[in-house]
Amino acid sequence: MTSPIPVAVLGTGPLADRIAAHPDVVVTEHSPVVLHLSPDPAELAALLSAGRNVVTALPLDALPLDELTAACAAGSVTLHATGGHQSAVAARLTRSLAAATREITRIELIEEIVLPELGADAESARAAAEAVAGNYVDGLRTLEDGAFGTRGTDTATVAVEVRTDDTGAVRQVVADHDLGTRARYRSVRSVEGAVPLRYRVVSTSAAGTGTATVEFHPTDGLHPAEQLTLVELLSAARAIHASPPGIVLRDLAITHLAADDRSAR
Repeated sequence: MTSPIPVAVLGTGPLADRIAAHPDVVVTEHSPVVLHLSPDPAELAALLSAGRNVVTALPLDALPLDELTAACAAGSVTLHATGGHQSAVAARLTRSLAAATREITRIELIEEIVLPELGADAESARAAAEAVAGNYVDGLRTLEDGAFGTRGTDTATVAVEVRTDDTGAVRQVVADHDLGTRARYRSVRSVEGAVPLRYRVVSTSAAGTGTATVEFHPTDGLHPAEQLTLVELLSAARAIHASPPGIVLRDLAITHLAADDRSAR
């Protein structure tokens, strides 16, 4: 049995409430580990410079990394920036599956998620999908690492398609995140469906194409996407809490702290 760890929470809402009620943590304002749930990255540099480790719900793509690198070095602390989105868990799970297969030439991760509210209209739905694209690009890079062992030179591209009914109501949003032709992370968000969250990984090699499917169902009335986000945040917080100081700008692997090659040191 492990003891609850102290964390500070910066932000409000259902996720913050869940963290406060979780038996594995004790929320205290002055904890050296801060769970950053706010959409504002401007708050991070001051926290890091003051010697406080941060797990942020923002993706790396949304952060001023040069500024935060200097802040991490000044505070001798850790920034973990892929813990705030359900895609992090799926990408790492897929990376584990992909690492067991040799000579993959193409890999695709397909997320199917039920979200009753996708946006009031097509324009707002598109804007919402583009706003979280950075989370999926982070997951796409993790997927690339597992499947191919090295990162290519392709720049990630994002294409969003909004599907509406005859009344103009948004019914589905499909966002494709691609790294050239060898890796894709597709997110299909629908207002209704039989399973609230499903992931499928399709890998192609010279031997053929293989598919694996994982489904997630609600826990205590909590949407599985929120549950996965909660699990990822707390996993990162515990690993950082247990690690020595000075691990500047590192990203969590599945079971240990490993260097994040996307972050300059």
